[in-house]
Amino acid sequence: MSDEYIRKFYNEITQTLEGDYKIILEPNRELTEDWIEYDQVKWEMDEPIEKLVKKLLNETTLNLEDKILSIYKFICLNYIYDDNVLYFFRRDTSDINNIKYIAVDWYGRIIDERWKENRKKHNRRVCYEFARFYAKAINKLIGANDNLEACMVGDKENTHYVVGLTGDEYSIILDLDDFNKIKDLTRLKLGLTITGIKILRDNNGKFQKAVDKFNEDRLNELSEVEKIKEELRGKDTIKYFNSVIDVLKTYKIDSQGFLEYMRSIIENEEIEIEKIWKEVKGGSEKRYVRCLVFNFDSNTYLLDSVDKTLNIIDKEKLDKNIFIFNPEENEYPYYGG
Repeated sequence: MSDEYIRKFYNEITQTLEGDYKIILEPNRELTEDWIEYDQVKWEMDEPIEKLVKKLLNETTLNLEDKILSIYKFICLNYIYDDNVLYFFRRDTSDINNIKYIAVDWYGRIIDERWKENRKKHNRRVCYEFARFYAKAINKLIGANDNLEACMVGDKENTHYVVGLTGDEYSIILDLDDFNKIKDLTRLKLGLTITGIKILRDNNGKFQKAVDKFNEDRLNELSEVEKIKEELRGKDTIKYFNSVIDVLKTYKIDSQGFLEYMRSIIENEEIEIEKIWKEVKGGSEKRYVRCLVFNFDSNTYLLDSVDKTLNIIDKEKLDKNIFIFNPEENEYPYYGG
């Protein structure tokens, strides 16, 4: 593909998105701008995605945009976000006016053969992995078309990565795992609309039409939750929360999906939350998932995303061997995948 499209895409990103970004490409290109980074790992697809791509390449009833969204849907329905990575983020306070969190390179970003083999044992992935194999899958679908290319886009702090798709007709950001909101990884498992696709440019509305078609007959919110909101919101807050929890238990969503959904519900009530980590016992590796603690009506509550429960607790009596506050203040070794 012409490097001019990549340069144009970067300009579109800087004009549209807040923050500092870089574009990540596979090696052997001529671009040397300071906002270009070349991946240290060969882009490869997980085997299930590779099989889907081969099937889509022989599919004649779908256009390219529909095929790209078919892969998006497949990833969202068959993978979950590995929030264990967030446990290893470091809190950087070197500049008191710019406190930030730093991602570790070795969790899904710079990997070895052992990591790849371990990843085959489960469906948990982080944003770098999603972006890497999704961009590879899209480029396989594009084939020899020099007017379109998928790449990776990341913030310069290395905290989040997405897929960028750019060319003659449109420029798109595809983000299925934005951990600041209810991810499309979760929304699609609930049968809801996708919201993680941001269109920077769409000359003829082609990609927007594909997204609109994909979202046809999908709701923005669960109908069961809408009914609960009407009945309980503003009347009995804790019963409202527990009723939503009961609904979520009927769906196949993971602990992270449960947490982000409930976090949205709780924070919409203007309740301040505190993150706490819980060790998942009984697994083949040591890993942690995020839970929430908040105060309401003179009580302290724990939203346990492993057990999917909401209970009154005494923070001081929580088992320190299971629950951990503020892991970002320390460093922890991790070996696995």
